[in-house]
Amino acid sequence: MKTKQLQRKKVLFVEALGKTNVFSRSMNLPLMGPIYLATILKERGHDVQVINEHMLGRQLALNDLDADILCLTGLSSTIPRAYELAMMFKAKHPNRKVIMGGIHVTFMNQEALKFADQIIVGEGEKVIVDVIEGKIKDKIVKTSLLEKLDEVPIPDFSLLANNKKLLSTPVITSRGCPFGCTFCSVTKMFGRGYRTLSTDRVVQTLEAHDPKKVFFYDDNFTANKTRTYELLRKMKQQGLDFKWSSQVRTDVTNDPKLVAKMADQGCDQVYVGFESVNPETLKHLNKAQNVDNIKQSIKIFHDHGIDIHGMFMFGSDKDDKSVFSYTSDFCHDFNIDTVQYMVLTPLVGTEVFADMESSKRLLHRMWQYYDGMHAVFEPKLMTPFELQQGMIDSFRDFYSCTKALTDAVNIVFETGSNAMRSLFSDVSNYVPGHPLIKLAGKGILNRWCSQNSDYMKYLYNSDK
Repeated sequence: MKTKQLQRKKVLFVEALGKTNVFSRSMNLPLMGPIYLATILKERGHDVQVINEHMLGRQLALNDLDADILCLTGLSSTIPRAYELAMMFKAKHPNRKVIMGGIHVTFMNQEALKFADQIIVGEGEKVIVDVIEGKIKDKIVKTSLLEKLDEVPIPDFSLLANNKKLLSTPVITSRGCPFGCTFCSVTKMFGRGYRTLSTDRVVQTLEAHDPKKVFFYDDNFTANKTRTYELLRKMKQQGLDFKWSSQVRTDVTNDPKLVAKMADQGCDQVYVGFESVNPETLKHLNKAQNVDNIKQSIKIFHDHGIDIHGMFMFGSDKDDKSVFSYTSDFCHDFNIDTVQYMVLTPLVGTEVFADMESSKRLLHRMWQYYDGMHAVFEPKLMTPFELQQGMIDSFRDFYSCTKALTDAVNIVFETGSNAMRSLFSDVSNYVPGHPLIKLAGKGILNRWCSQNSDYMKYLYNSDK
């Protein structure tokens, strides 16, 4: 009996472009879901490409959407653009298929069905081949969580347009998070269980990419500390030598020896969701840490030469207007290297969204503003405009010419004038905490404020 020959499909994955935010230039990384799915389809024999509009540097035109099947993904803030691309594609190719997946459409699948032929809810690796080849025809394709992450192929970045623009190689070694923060959609999407690649598979992935710098994309890279020790040992054993950064929680510093191992094996920066230095806010958000934990973690990271990108969130029901100056002072007093201030954003699928929706506190559902940079709900202890302005003022305080000059002077005293000359002779070789980051941040923030002046007016007028 003859085996039916594969009908090769031309499949285009697109991650849509969202609104520019203060950190979109420095975090020039794609979502990994489309790259995993594209790799699976390539190995199956299909003709596949992945385009991230941000990395491409422009919005796609109709002529760019040359495919049998268009697969779209995005966060809430980029989903309006994804819907726009779907409509463009269907207008020209009404008989061709649009498939959508990702966090937003997983929780808003009925909305997404207005623009797509099929929606993949949850992790798509198990079903993508059957959906693309037409064996699964359901409009809403519900999936189950992958049990063995090692079954997912090593991502093929050659499928990603402009992949040479990647400043770091993104690597995911786990999915899920054992914590239950009320503002986070990770556990709703990927579960409370902490599923991991085997350490051997992680090493194999790193060796395949031969990176110069790595960003471990895990939501909590060190959630299983025993595994982290094992991974670091195997990386050293295999002679893997590169600088890397990762997202971690403060609790990793409960084990200073592990932090020392991380630094020894190349970790030069951590992204830490401190969220708040208001003790009541930390409790309200179910963050499972306190301010003393935050202070301890800063000291231990810095003691081991690891720079800190601290992430803070304003606007919880326990925050009043004093939170802005208090947080700014904290960041300066404890010498956090770079910061990312955000307004609390009720992301779909989270407890915060459900609460805001039921209490009718959402200002609107213009998803492009659900990016952590725009006030989209009614806070309890301030107005939406005050929340928005407070975040901007906090950014201005940190990313200022004065603070940049102070950092530069400190570098002169700490490392000498030769280092200072080399610092400014090659901006491309900057390091976290570099004074040029603060100058660049100031410029980006000014552009953001100019681009979002109409939204600021909207919030100001809504307060009246």
